[in-house]
Amino acid sequence: MKKIVSMVSIGLAMAFGFFLLGCDSTPKMEYVTIDINPSIDLVLDSDDKVVATSAMNGDGEILLLNLALENKPVDEAVDEIIDEAIDLGYIDPDTEDAVVEVGCENERIQNKVRDNVNNSFQNKGIFGKAVAKENTDLIDEAETFGVTVGFLRMAYRAVEADDTLTLETALTMDKQDLIQIIKDKNAEKKMIVTELKTQFFEARDLLKEEYLPQIQALEAEIETIEAEEGDATEKIAELELLKDEFHDALSELRLAYQQDGEAFRAEKQLENQNRRQMHQSEVAAYRNQMQQRRRDRQSQIEDYQEEETTEPELTTEPDVTTEPDVTTEPDVTTEPDVTTEPDVTTEPDVTTEPATTEQGSNGGNNS
Repeated sequence: MKKIVSMVSIGLAMAFGFFLLGCDSTPKMEYVTIDINPSIDLVLDSDDKVVATSAMNGDGEILLLNLALENKPVDEAVDEIIDEAIDLGYIDPDTEDAVVEVGCENERIQNKVRDNVNNSFQNKGIFGKAVAKENTDLIDEAETFGVTVGFLRMAYRAVEADDTLTLETALTMDKQDLIQIIKDKNAEKKMIVTELKTQFFEARDLLKEEYLPQIQALEAEIETIEAEEGDATEKIAELELLKDEFHDALSELRLAYQQDGEAFRAEKQLENQNRRQMHQSEVAAYRNQMQQRRRDRQSQIEDYQEEETTEPELTTEPDVTTEPDVTTEPDVTTEPDVTTEPDVTTEPDVTTEPATTEQGSNGGNNS
């Protein structure tokens, strides 16, 4: 009887555990940046499908204008992005060095998107390749904050997406929360095209400078009154009124720039059409020859892309400069091969010169 009860208890515990896992299995998302000359970002779900897109510059606005990438697998989305970039003249089919930068916190996703880009170039017979996005401008800042460059980039994007979010707060948040903010706000922010975002952020910062000190002062005053067990009802009402006024001012500002953005988007649409027409003849010629180009160039393109895959290994070898094996070899003089050399063992001044042995090892590295 005890065995039966025990087995039932174990079964219930397992079922309850699975239930909890099922309830907690929120879909994970990843944030990917793609830089050609247009710069765009993608948000991918756990199935590697696109759930949101956003332009990071004016050319990105033009590139995304006629693309509907949401709910598509990332490989299809990447192929469409490359196609559109060709049609709009951002990628020259006859170029010998087209480069696309891909950035993502998740190494698997980054490698997958890079492979997608490389496959797209191969299938189109174009000498192009994907490389890891370095973000050298953010390296020092990321080290200061103690976060990765990719995380800092996401934090900045989330701050751009959410009017009320500060960078200090964003840096304390979970990666998934940052991506969710970017995803949720992308549709709204699309109404404010990239060229107008700078003006929007400047105007928004002015509002913050006006209202936030007043809000913080009132909050501090309320805290003091409540600590002294006083009546802070009036101050609380004043604070709520001030917050409402601040949010209303932000909403009016956003609406104004959305309206300006619609007019600007119409201009971008015209620019998109003009770019497409300007490159129409060469793109048409390329399309007609694409299959033959792909067959003729496939092995050469693969060799060109393979050159890049070995670069990270050369540039990211921290152990080369530290050389722990060379600098920490106290037992060198006791090795059999060394002690059998009478000239070395009889010269105490030579064995006690670490600078000499270190210089020799560095000379080997420099070669």
